Amino acid sequence: MDKKQIYAKYLKGITFWGRTTLLLALVFSFAPAAYLALFHGIMPPVSAILEALGLIAAIMVTSWIVEPIAYFPILGTSGTYMSWLAGNISNVRVPVSALAQDVAGVQEGTPEGDVISTLGIGVSVIVNLIMLVIAVIGGTALVNALPESLRTAFDYILPAVFGAILASFAMRDLKLGLIALALAFIFTFIGAPTWITLPVCVFGTIGLGLMFYNIERKKKENAKAQNTEKKEGE
Repeated sequence: MDKKQIYAKYLKGITFWGRTTLLLALVFSFAPAAYLALFHGIMPPVSAILEALGLIAAIMVTSWIVEPIAYFPILGTSGTYMSWLAGNISNVRVPVSALAQDVAGVQEGTPEGDVISTLGIGVSVIVNLIMLVIAVIGGTALVNALPESLRTAFDYILPAVFGAILASFAMRDLKLGLIALALAFIFTFIGAPTWITLPVCVFGTIGLGLMFYNIERKKKENAKAQNTEKKEGE
C-alpha cells in the first residue's frame, strides 16, 4: 500500500468520525432545550426564537461561510473537524496548526501537512482542557491578583497572535502579505462591519493571489517560449 492509498484510507476514517462527532455535538447541544420543551412544557415564545435566530444569523452567517474556506488550507480535513468541535478556532487552533507545520517543515494542503496539523491541534485540545480546568478552579483569583497594567495587556493577546501568523505567511509572499494588511487596515479604519471586512480581506487576498500567480506563470511560459524560439533560430 503506497502513501496515497494510506492517506485515502486515513481520510475515509477521519471523515466518518468527524461527521459523526459533529452530528452528536449538534444533537447534544439542543438536547437540554428539547428536554425542557418536551417533558416540562418550558418553551420560549416563537417570536423570541425567531428574533434570536435572526440575531445569530446577522452576526455569524459571514463566519459560517468565510471561516471554513479561509482556514481549511491551514487546518486540513481532520484539523477542520477537530477545530469546529473543540472551538477556539481563530485564536488557538489555526495558530497551533500553522506553527506545527512550519516547525515540521511541511507544506499546508499536503497529506504531510494534514497529519502534522492533526497532531498539533490534538495536543492543543488536551492542553486547552487542562488549562481550562485550572482556570475554572483558580484562574479568576489568579487574574484578579495580577496588577491592572498586566491585566490590560490581555486585550492585545489575540491581535498579537494574528500578527505573528500574518508575519509567518507574509514572509512567503511579501507583496501579498502587505496587500492583505492594507485591506484589513483600510476597512477597519473606515469602520466597516465585520461581515464586510472579513469576506473582502479573505476573498480579496485569495483573488489577488490567483491573479499574481497567473501573471507569473504566463511570464514564465512566455520566457520559455522565447528561449525555445531563440534556440531553434540558432
